[in-house]
Amino acid sequence: MARYLYPKIIKISALTVAMVLSASSVKVQAQDMLVTINRDTLNCNLGKLNKDNQYPIEFIVDEDKGELLTGYIHKDSVLFFRKSMFRSLRDNRLRPWYSMVDLGLEAGVAHQFGAFRMEDDLTDKSPFATRTGWYVGADLTLYVTKPVGYGLKYNYRSLLDGDIIYHYVGPAMVIRRFTNKRSHLFFGLSAGLGYMEQKNAPVEYFLIRPKIELHASCLAGDLSVGYHLNLSRSVSARFKLSGIIGYPGFVKVLNSPVVNKGDKQVDIGLYGNNINSVNLTVGFTFHR
Repeated sequence: MARYLYPKIIKISALTVAMVLSASSVKVQAQDMLVTINRDTLNCNLGKLNKDNQYPIEFIVDEDKGELLTGYIHKDSVLFFRKSMFRSLRDNRLRPWYSMVDLGLEAGVAHQFGAFRMEDDLTDKSPFATRTGWYVGADLTLYVTKPVGYGLKYNYRSLLDGDIIYHYVGPAMVIRRFTNKRSHLFFGLSAGLGYMEQKNAPVEYFLIRPKIELHASCLAGDLSVGYHLNLSRSVSARFKLSGIIGYPGFVKVLNSPVVNKGDKQVDIGLYGNNINSVNLTVGFTFHR
């Protein structure tokens, strides 16, 4: 039965009588279905109605050659139309009710588990507050099937007023499970590059305590679980809990007047030991 849901897309004949063709370019939108008063069905890009009661339109005249015709159609020649019904101008399959591309933006808090400076003279916050900072992230996912998608994600974490900064970027796989057409759970798995910068970190060097800056990088993993609550067909609110794990194999100390001078090197202790964190975020996902 499903195959009969696909409209038969005809080559244009009677439509051209109802259209005022224009050689100029017309601003149009998504791949839409238009049905004329003659019951002709068309896969097209349909723009907004103008002051002359005409819709800007473009469509493919010759499917073999891919010739694109651009013009206008009067509203009295239109029986009805539906926006974003087809997958593309050259693909007459109906778009599924679920999204095929998601862009997510989020912000929240991150709690870090790596080594920190905890001396009383350096921070007046509790250990928990010291390890908690800001988190922002973004991800882009292309779904190849209804439940499974692949994409790219990035997140940024900042603690101690910017003295400690973390970055993560990597490819991701997302699995979603729909509870209904308005909401769904999603699970994410990613492996990529983790990178951290730490400034004003005190170390022991003979009888003094200089402050150093260090950079560290590693292969890291990102696991997440979240929930999308649809606000409209194209936008959802998102709530996500995630965790990042990584143990740097490369740590470099910078900008210290005492590093590697003389016979004694700076002991950085557990600085740069890991970039592990747990993150709680909210945001929006834009669907296409």
